[in-house]
Amino acid sequence: MDFKNFRFGLLIRTIFLGVFLFFTIYSSYKNEWYVTMLVSAVLSIVFFIEIIRYAEKYKRSLSEFLISIKSRDFISSSNIIADKTTRDILREAYDSILDEFRNIRIDKEVQYHYLKTMIEHVKIALFSFDESGKIQFINKTASELLNVHSNHNISKIENIDSNLFKLIKSLKSGESELLKLKLNDTILHLSVYATEIKIQRKSIKLISLQNIKQELEYQELESWQKLIRVLTHEIMNSVTPISSLSNSINETLSETNGKKSELQKISDDDFEDILSSIKTIENRSKGLLKFVSSYKQLTRIPRPDIKEINLSELVNHCQTLLKQKLAEHKIKFTFNNQNEQLNCFADYDLIEQVMINLLINAIDAVKNEKNPQITVDIKNEINKYKISIKDNGKGINPEEIEKIFIPFYTTKKEGSGIGLSLSRQIMRLHKGSIQVNSEQGTEFMLEL
Repeated sequence: MDFKNFRFGLLIRTIFLGVFLFFTIYSSYKNEWYVTMLVSAVLSIVFFIEIIRYAEKYKRSLSEFLISIKSRDFISSSNIIADKTTRDILREAYDSILDEFRNIRIDKEVQYHYLKTMIEHVKIALFSFDESGKIQFINKTASELLNVHSNHNISKIENIDSNLFKLIKSLKSGESELLKLKLNDTILHLSVYATEIKIQRKSIKLISLQNIKQELEYQELESWQKLIRVLTHEIMNSVTPISSLSNSINETLSETNGKKSELQKISDDDFEDILSSIKTIENRSKGLLKFVSSYKQLTRIPRPDIKEINLSELVNHCQTLLKQKLAEHKIKFTFNNQNEQLNCFADYDLIEQVMINLLINAIDAVKNEKNPQITVDIKNEINKYKISIKDNGKGINPEEIEKIFIPFYTTKKEGSGIGLSLSRQIMRLHKGSIQVNSEQGTEFMLEL
């Protein structure tokens, strides 16, 4: 901005003020110079006032400009500044700033309408509300689903479903829950997710509701198909030899005309075959009973008894239980958080069962390695604990990773195939998760 004219005008007025002040003071020392002294004093006052007025014009113009910004009245500077001299000096700077503000405002309006259109377009129900429960924003999908609108209070949702209302109020930031809801004779399976943000020191909770019924039905069907394949395989493995051997025994004990054979006529070799077949039938029958018993165990997990537990003590206890197995295979066991106080709320017995399952799997994975190692590490993140159980074994084939959590699927000769499936169910009952990574060795990660 060019202040040349402003500086010149201010300098001239200051010089005149200095000159008349000098004559006023000089005249006061001279006798009979009363008129000169009076005129000089008056002119000094006039020029002093003129300097103030001259500077006030710029101050007033700047004040009007700032008020226009505050009121978002982005009009031209020629309408703000009436004085021609001042306008000539400040117009370019003011117009440049106002143009920038106009562009920012236009950009914000464009972004707002773009985001609003995008949010309205998605089929996920979205709405936000403040601490008093007043709805700040709600998209069309949420409005049609819940029959509420902007500026309504979320208490209206309680009239639709009290469980949904309680869940929305209780969910903390980053948490999600599944809820089965009946609306207008339609069953909905909603995935409810909450996020909290602060805007101008106000806490706003954003809720998303997604109907995942179709996805759940697809996953359920796929899970049933996988389970049926495994069940069929396991049952056929037991029933086929039982049926075959039973038929063989029946043929041995029967004559060609269908009558029973006399035991005295049965040869020693046939008798041995009968005993061997009966023994095999017994073993396969026991295996089938064991399989059914495992199935019952998988479907009857007790509800967690949630209490405050120390994860460090739990891991140390599991290490003690498996101490003999670790020593037998000379496995180096490392627990990075041995002396830390890591407390969380969970069912001690159920989490211990998960840890033992994973540690036994890790032992089986590394027992034939040259330098077998198992490492346990616990990280305390925001409102969550992540437990890592890592081994340096050969890892799991990519084709098998997707199957290891299927009930009764196992690659071990003596495995039941329910350990990992049981562990996943236990973690879900704790609102946690279990993940696996097998790029280098195998690492199971528990999240509580």
